[in-house]
Amino acid sequence: MKLERKNGEENSRTREALLDATETIMVEEGYGAVTSRRVEERAGLKSQLVHYHFGTMDELFVAVYERSEREFFRRHVQALKSGNPLRALWELSIHPKRTRLAQELIALSNHKKPIRKITARLLEQMHAINEVFIERYLEEAGVDRERYPPVVVSHIINGLSRSLVTEEALGVSSGRAEVLAFAERMLSEIEAQHRLAQSTPPAA
Repeated sequence: MKLERKNGEENSRTREALLDATETIMVEEGYGAVTSRRVEERAGLKSQLVHYHFGTMDELFVAVYERSEREFFRRHVQALKSGNPLRALWELSIHPKRTRLAQELIALSNHKKPIRKITARLLEQMHAINEVFIERYLEEAGVDRERYPPVVVSHIINGLSRSLVTEEALGVSSGRAEVLAFAERMLSEIEAQHRLAQSTPPAA
């Protein structure tokens, strides 16, 4: 029994090491640089372990995505449940490493049908969750939701963040300061309105 448990723990550690190595290569060099040999070398493990644990490279990518998806939603919901969900969501979205990995997985989904299904599911769920929390925050702030539709705010935050991270990786700086200033201005205006609404006693 102890031997089985030890083997199970070793297999689990090996799988995690292979997944970590795959993520690192994708973030640093792109998904096209991922091969079984590169992953094994990066993880400091012997050859053939990728195919032993995952079967095919597609299954490895799916495992990376599914693990990333779990961690993404954990952080995402944590951000949205904070006292200032818009600010927390924006700061989470412009994190270079996490956003870079997400972009690589989305790019990979254009070539891999199993990955495309996960991407579609994740984006649908993400915007649905965002809309609920953003709508409540805007309602508390007394913000006109026709002027700031929650689902549009969700798309602005996620779209702008992906664009900024992509262009930064390419060495493009044109307009970056202006985009950051725009996002800061939009967030600050809504935050100020929310603080005012929460500090104003309800009418008798």
